[in-house]
Amino acid sequence: MLAMVLADMEVSNGRRVNVEQVLRMALVHDLAEALTFDMSKAYLEYLGVEGATIKRRVEQAAWNHMLRNIPGKSLRMKYAEVQSRFEAQETLESQIVHAADKLDILFQAIAYRQKGYPRGMLSGLWTSTSRSLSGSKIPSVKHLRGIAVRLYKAAK
Repeated sequence: MLAMVLADMEVSNGRRVNVEQVLRMALVHDLAEALTFDMSKAYLEYLGVEGATIKRRVEQAAWNHMLRNIPGKSLRMKYAEVQSRFEAQETLESQIVHAADKLDILFQAIAYRQKGYPRGMLSGLWTSTSRSLSGSKIPSVKHLRGIAVRLYKAAK
């Protein structure tokens, strides 16, 4: 949903965005995570120095599993290309989807704060995720990050 909103915000500001590609990338990415779960940075730290490598392998295995079950070689190639563009992060569309994934983490942290989770418990995740979005050149990402920062500060 966040990826779609970001894409639509960019379009409404006059930027050329292939919204269909944004939606395809977001769905492919989230479907793989539905099979593997979204591995947090904290979880990866428990895995040690190999954590990021393990995450990539697990996600690739899930993606390969999904791909094998798509009928027809041309359709498999089409979805593999979507995944490849997402991973490369070279297009505005892939950057929007990656930003949406990070914004989702920020909004989850806000929800946890509003439920009474201690700020200290969330501060590492909040800081690293917010910082990774702070340099975004996508205006809608900057806008939603600003809203998230205000909501987080206001959460008790």
